[in-house]
Amino acid sequence: MSRPRHMGKIRKRLEDVKSQWVRPARADFSDNESARMATDALLDGGLEAYWQALSQEGEVDFLSSVEAQYIQAQAKEPPCALDPPGGAEAGPKGLDSCSLQSGTYFPVASEGSEPALLHTWASAEKPYLKEKSSATVYFQTDKHNNIRDLIRRCIARASQVLVILMDVFTDVEIFCDLLEAANKRGVFVCVLLDQGGVELFQEMCDKAQISDSHLKNISIRSVEGEVYCAKSGRKFAGQIREKFIISDWRFVLSGSYSFTWLCGHVHRNILSKFTGMAVEPFDEEFRHLYTSSKPVMGLKSPRLAAPLLPGAGRGLPSGCLSSSGSASDRTSSDPFSSPSTGSNPHNQIKNQMKKQTTLWFLMMF
Repeated sequence: MSRPRHMGKIRKRLEDVKSQWVRPARADFSDNESARMATDALLDGGLEAYWQALSQEGEVDFLSSVEAQYIQAQAKEPPCALDPPGGAEAGPKGLDSCSLQSGTYFPVASEGSEPALLHTWASAEKPYLKEKSSATVYFQTDKHNNIRDLIRRCIARASQVLVILMDVFTDVEIFCDLLEAANKRGVFVCVLLDQGGVELFQEMCDKAQISDSHLKNISIRSVEGEVYCAKSGRKFAGQIREKFIISDWRFVLSGSYSFTWLCGHVHRNILSKFTGMAVEPFDEEFRHLYTSSKPVMGLKSPRLAAPLLPGAGRGLPSGCLSSSGSASDRTSSDPFSSPSTGSNPHNQIKNQMKKQTTLWFLMMF
């Protein structure tokens, strides 16, 4: 009697659901070891190794052609693979000792532990907690509430801070809205952009002839998705598919909309507006992502070095704001840069309040 052929988890599920004689089983959400081994094989040896692993594991081809191409295109060697300990003779042995020092393997975990929030706010310091909780949904087909116009109106009405997480940003008009908010109204803007969209964003800046000198009050940073690491040490990072805007820490706009001309005119999208307690998860998610982000353009890494002194007027104490760059970089990256308001007392008070708000924002990071 022949030994029954090993059947992968997905293949067995397919056979069960196609058969009218098999009773429904309880949902199984555990990890698929066969799929993990096949994915590792794809990372290490390409498509041929992937198909061979599927055959050995008795598993179905669970990756689309686009997904397989993405994994291969994004695959990266482990840092130690370029210079294995002990020289060339160490070879694979050196690689194993580097990538598996702990003897523990986490196939879908990132390189480090999840970053903790940089600062914990007291409840009184979160403006959205003072707002009534609500949720409103908008569809692209609603001609009275055009999604692109809603986003641009949100940017136009911001008075203190705009926090944006986006996958693709190539809409020049929305970029102009952000530049106007930052440079004309003194709104601090922080954009976390998916690493895969950085090149397109920089292409837009080149076409519009925008450089760091135009981003005095804007921080553009890149961030990646989760990291899959194979047992060999090879890995690839996912993308950022989350998209949201936090305005003045009071409400959130979130949905499928990307900052592109196509999304604004032909692609169908959905947008939701959240206020009150519903803002908190977005607030926390942004802080988590910010800790792993890298500077692209504009402000590099502003941090508070000294508190704003009461009655300091329009000027700031020397060294109040510092960054990782040189002295000239710190001057050009001053988030308090704004047009002169003259001697009008009302304007001076308003300007002072804006400075305090921006300092309060920087303290979060």
